[in-house]
Amino acid sequence: MISCTPVREAQQTVALADSLLAADNVYSDSSGIAQAVDALAPWQMFIPEDYAKACFYYGRLLRINEQYTDAAQYLLRARRSLTGNHELLGRTYSNLALICRWQGDYPLSYSLYECSAEAFRNAGDTLRYHIAVTNMAYALAEQGDTTGVQALLAPLDSYPALADMCNETYAEAFMRAGDYKQGLHYANRCNGGEPSVMMIKGQCFSQSGQFDSATCYARKVLELSRHPFMRANALYILTQQDSTANLADVRNAAAERARVLNRIADKQGDLTRAVELIRQDINGRSWQWNLLLAGVLCIIVALIAWWQMIRREHKRAIAHIAQQKQQAQEHVSLHQQQDEQLQLQIAERRKMIEQEVNTNLIALQRADDWRKSLGWYNDELFCDITNKQFFMLADKLKARSLNDKEIRLCMLVLMDCFDSKQTAKLLNYAESGVRNFKQHTANKLGTTSRELREHLIHIITGEC
Repeated sequence: MISCTPVREAQQTVALADSLLAADNVYSDSSGIAQAVDALAPWQMFIPEDYAKACFYYGRLLRINEQYTDAAQYLLRARRSLTGNHELLGRTYSNLALICRWQGDYPLSYSLYECSAEAFRNAGDTLRYHIAVTNMAYALAEQGDTTGVQALLAPLDSYPALADMCNETYAEAFMRAGDYKQGLHYANRCNGGEPSVMMIKGQCFSQSGQFDSATCYARKVLELSRHPFMRANALYILTQQDSTANLADVRNAAAERARVLNRIADKQGDLTRAVELIRQDINGRSWQWNLLLAGVLCIIVALIAWWQMIRREHKRAIAHIAQQKQQAQEHVSLHQQQDEQLQLQIAERRKMIEQEVNTNLIALQRADDWRKSLGWYNDELFCDITNKQFFMLADKLKARSLNDKEIRLCMLVLMDCFDSKQTAKLLNYAESGVRNFKQHTANKLGTTSRELREHLIHIITGEC
């Protein structure tokens, strides 16, 4: 324990602020807590927790007093301290998130609430962890993301202590999304008469055209809340009353709202600067010199670990490359074997087809129906003329602009020895493709696929 009198007094101030926080009160002596921060600053490396607490309490007080830039600076000091007090860090992140939420930067607010939840989970504070998750959902609710809100709050339905917070968050989400009926449904499920809940009801009734109910809740908000943003919304509802309202009341509400908006505008620049400080700090651009010594030590350790890791990875990479090379060689060898087998199969298949075609040609030359269709009964004359007629038919088909493949199809049709499946194999076509090809060839010859064989016979005999 450091024996310096200012430091002891500062620690007493921090202890008093701790006791007030436990009772949900705020240490309101701004000069006293500021002196505590100054007294503890030189000793922050030795008593980091006391210094972090002093910065937190001072930043929290400044935030309540609407001094947002100064509040952000001291809260960020608390965040950057070396304290291992996770509960304190969770509270610090929550206050930073609240500043971002008031400025309207809901994504950054969500990220800070997420950090707050992680800190409370590390501290083992289950209740505050769930509250932080609810605040994350509220940041999504203010963007109208009902799906995200439901995903976060669904696991919390079994906690009665959080029921009102969850219902308020659901109400805010549906109100922002334009579903005012659902917004009112969840707002009515809240047990307490919180101004924020009344504000949601007032806005839902106002957007639904129920001005009497909206006006009633807006007046309650003005009675119970001093928050400028909430008062501005309530006064806006009063200025939107229907024609039965007292004109003087409407004018008074408009004038009061103008004063509130001017006050908000005066603070908007301060809020914007505070959020920019927070964003820079979260991105790691503003505070690293405070931890120079710890950073150097970490870098040395990291370099040693990195060198060892690089050596291991280098050896692993060499082994991996060798394995890949071997696999590639095996793959090439297997591919060559498969290619040789395929060539053999193709050669055997070609030989089988040629044998089958020769067999069918011989059968055709001996067919009685074929001789009868041509009027030839002398075997020797039939064989001789048939071969000649095939060559004559090929010449005649070429003269009709048929290509070689179409001529081969006509020869197979004329033989009438193969079914569609066999013809498809001989022509290297799908079976359905042969039918289309046959129809196309018949069209070229001016006939149909069904009458193609008869037409070819007429071409051979000279009738066509």
